[in-house]
Amino acid sequence: MVRRKIIINVLKYVQIVTKSNYVFANVYLLHQRKNMFMTYLQQVNRIKRNYNTYQWKNTSQTKFFIVSGSFLFNLFKSKEEKDDIEELKMTIKRSILLIQKQEFLKAEQMLHVALNQAQILQHYDGITYVYDVMANLAYEINDFKKAENLFISVLKRLIAKGIPQDDLAVIHISLKIADIYDKIGDTQKAENGYKFCLQHLQNHLIKDNQNQDILQLLGLTLEKYASMLFSQSQYTNAFEYFTQAYDISIKINGEKNEQTVILLNNLGSVCYMLKKYDQTIQYLSKAAELGKKLPDMIELGSVYVNLGNTFIAKGLYEEAKKNCSEGEYLAKTRNDNDTIIEAKKCFEQLKSLIS
Repeated sequence: MVRRKIIINVLKYVQIVTKSNYVFANVYLLHQRKNMFMTYLQQVNRIKRNYNTYQWKNTSQTKFFIVSGSFLFNLFKSKEEKDDIEELKMTIKRSILLIQKQEFLKAEQMLHVALNQAQILQHYDGITYVYDVMANLAYEINDFKKAENLFISVLKRLIAKGIPQDDLAVIHISLKIADIYDKIGDTQKAENGYKFCLQHLQNHLIKDNQNQDILQLLGLTLEKYASMLFSQSQYTNAFEYFTQAYDISIKINGEKNEQTVILLNNLGSVCYMLKKYDQTIQYLSKAAELGKKLPDMIELGSVYVNLGNTFIAKGLYEEAKKNCSEGEYLAKTRNDNDTIIEAKKCFEQLKSLIS
């Protein structure tokens, strides 16, 4: 019973990056989980690595959306076409804002308008970019088959433009497709996709081991692969990949960061499944200590509930009650209903053991 609870909690965490708070894109990740979308610009004739960043108020209720692809083009061909291109650019931005507001139906309608504009202009990169945003939207609303088809279309269009298969854009799209296969239960294709991404990212890292973009993409790939291994009960391998992802998060984000705390929770949860309870307590205690310094971290209560479940496994019921109570309190202050339910299950387990 307790093992089931810890599985629920770790799966809640390993999915945060790609569902609740990350709609990750196809080239760059953010340095921290914030409500921000980052565009990756491309000149019409060649890729230029420039950024435009648009920020929204950072609230626990909103999500951030990173526009993906290596090709949010400058959208300027000639002076005569400037007005039409600007109109297309504005339509795309409006659709992204609607996604930020979770007005998904309106966003999809706006994207079809943008696609029509791009097709009238016969703008290859514009069409590709709209497909990419559509793919991210489909992913966000769990329409994984549609997202898969759209991402594959984006990938084909990139390759047709001469983008090599080890380009970060191609790797990140491949990662997104692998994640979709994972979600729909096609584990063999998912594993092949994750390994493809890891191989090329490791090759990139040999050439430039300080490149933040490579490191962030590698960290995400390691975490996604580890989460799949965890779900398959391959705990030793999952621990290895979570550890590598944690090391990268420390290097990029430092300790006082939500992603770092989440990875500590994941490491603790893997140790729990391996019945290494002392190590579990070490990881989760550190996660709780760091999480206290992150007042915006909604899911902190779940770390304490995990600690409570671990103390139950060790027969330390007073410590278990203390941590489950703290987890419930934090969950209530953050309106985290899922953790409130888990805390109540923890209390029920304690009651049955003590009585």
